Amino acid sequence: MKRGFALLLAALTLCAVARAAGHPPDAGTAPEYADVDMHANEGVSIAADPFDTEDRTHFFRLDYLKYGLMPIRIIVTNTGDRPISLDDVRIQFISAEDDRIPAANPDEIDRRMNHTGNPMDKKLNVPFPLPHGKGSNQKIDDDMYDFGFPGTTVDPHKTLSGFLLYDVSTLDKPVLQGAQIYVKMVKDHDGNELFPFTIDLNKMQAKP
Repeated sequence: MKRGFALLLAALTLCAVARAAGHPPDAGTAPEYADVDMHANEGVSIAADPFDTEDRTHFFRLDYLKYGLMPIRIIVTNTGDRPISLDDVRIQFISAEDDRIPAANPDEIDRRMNHTGNPMDKKLNVPFPLPHGKGSNQKIDDDMYDFGFPGTTVDPHKTLSGFLLYDVSTLDKPVLQGAQIYVKMVKDHDGNELFPFTIDLNKMQAKP
């Protein structure tokens, strides 16, 4: 079963279109961020921007941080002359203790937020992503539709960005200290895999 990024995107785009609860700040381009890995020879830069405080996540319909789900915006900038593909990309959160956490899909987010008992006492370890389709919580679906990735092709001299949610509920605090975002399976126009991207998350963010 193919488990590429495109399947998660397909699941999100099956969600009903709804008006966003708010508007996140403009993403800009990847090189504008402190937390970035720039591959000059390949013409691709990828940045990560954790939204780890309530004042930064006000535009979401639900309080994901309350349940240990951290929204992280991934920004991909293509400065080359040919498109790149995110169809098969893997984007993992790696903690300082080397916990490797895939991005959660809508069903996983819903299970986390509706877990009976203490919502902070369980971590879901389902491989990313699974082709579940539409989740059971409309607000989650709407958030993922409005704020997730709008596609999997990054055109030449363009930037593509979107939010992914990571279940960091069982990690030692502070969660971001010593953590990284690891991105692999980004491919060029000919289907060749680019070198993996490693983005440290313990730097000061350049964007507001």
